Amino acid sequence: MTSRIDTLVQQLASRADESYDARAELTRIGSDAIPAVIDGLPSLDRFGQLTAIEVFGEVADPLCGPALIALLGSDDPTVREWAATALASLDIDGAVEPLLRVHRACLERATPPDWSEPGGIRRALTELGARTPVVPPLTARLRATATDRLHPER
Repeated sequence: MTSRIDTLVQQLASRADESYDARAELTRIGSDAIPAVIDGLPSLDRFGQLTAIEVFGEVADPLCGPALIALLGSDDPTVREWAATALASLDIDGAVEPLLRVHRACLERATPPDWSEPGGIRRALTELGARTPVVPPLTARLRATATDRLHPER
């Protein structure tokens, strides 16, 4: 017999309206739903996995950390990016090394650095304190100039 929570997890990969309703209900259930969402991840398609990541982020239960780390190994770059972002927003212990591996994999694949996946991974590493943000000198000068124009009294 399938539980109500298991049914909701499978609905994460349904049409947008059903998926949205399932996400909202799983979020309302909260931490009690997280184990079922984790168990259901392998059976979900890309859309379902992305929606599950949203549930993880909204519930903010650290129990989802290992599942998010596992999603960094997805074949889909958006799933990897969203998992990285969720790991950072939830401040998951042990996420830095897997994020560094995924970042190296982006470099090895020659993924353009301005694509969303490497950008999301860099932001996650920065939020977790494993990377110092780099601002090119020209950009830094433009930011200072814009600030000066907005606040000439400084």
